[in-house]
Amino acid sequence: MSTMNGKDNKRFYSIGEAALIVHTTSETLRHYDRIGLVKPSRKNEWTNYRYYTEDDIVRLNTVRALQLMDLPLKEIKKVLEYDSLEEIIAFLKQAEKKADEKIEALQYSRKKIKAAKADYERKLRLRETSSGMFIKEFPERVILLSDSLTTPTLDNLWNYLGSFYKQIPQVTKENFGFEDQA
Repeated sequence: MSTMNGKDNKRFYSIGEAALIVHTTSETLRHYDRIGLVKPSRKNEWTNYRYYTEDDIVRLNTVRALQLMDLPLKEIKKVLEYDSLEEIIAFLKQAEKKADEKIEALQYSRKKIKAAKADYERKLRLRETSSGMFIKEFPERVILLSDSLTTPTLDNLWNYLGSFYKQIPQVTKENFGFEDQA
């Protein structure tokens, strides 16, 4: 890692090195500088090269972590501009709690996804092992037969269902959803 030492014995990292350390791009760091979110500790006035200290790296890592919490950059900037360290620490404690909740929710989702995947894999294996035949399950249904209906149309089907529907007791009607399905 090519670093340079300043007069104050601080270690400086080029923008490329800093970007590598915080797992982002140089352009992202330039953007942070433009919006005043994280300014490099040193900028060469002739070349405009940016140089970051280890304190800058900590701030960059904080920004990246807060972004993963879905915080917009404007909100992150406000937090980093708090006057007291106590305020920053309290905010970061809250962010840590939210991160733990997010991790827990993602682990729960992952468990459900794994169970669903295992079920679909089982179904696929059953289908592949059967010799070209497979069983497909359908929900229970009632089939109505008519000896007088010759040409089914939407109108005469609806009338047929309506007359059938009138003939069954109320308790049984609740088992059917003719209107809802039509």
